[in-house]
Amino acid sequence: MGAPVDLKQQLMNKAFKMMQDPRVAKAMQNPKLMEGLMGALKLRSQVQKNLDEGVKRLAKGLNLATESEVKELRRALHRLERELDNERGAKKAARRERE
Repeated sequence: MGAPVDLKQQLMNKAFKMMQDPRVAKAMQNPKLMEGLMGALKLRSQVQKNLDEGVKRLAKGLNLATESEVKELRRALHRLERELDNERGAKKAARRERE
């Protein structure tokens, strides 16, 4: 898992270094270039969204739980455990008061 973080950091460092180049700064002022970059980012976002939706449909078709459903179930389980602990604590306190 360490390699992707290192790669990401390397890419970020390279991007910052490139931004210091006056040629890159000038190119970034070009509206057509910026439009193209924004279009590429939008396309990437749309592809990711479509992929995520396809995975959800496939998981549902195979009767599998998705990651978000598992997270939701974990949150519900933790909430129920807290409620149960609170209820047990209230019962213990009530018993102590009666004694």
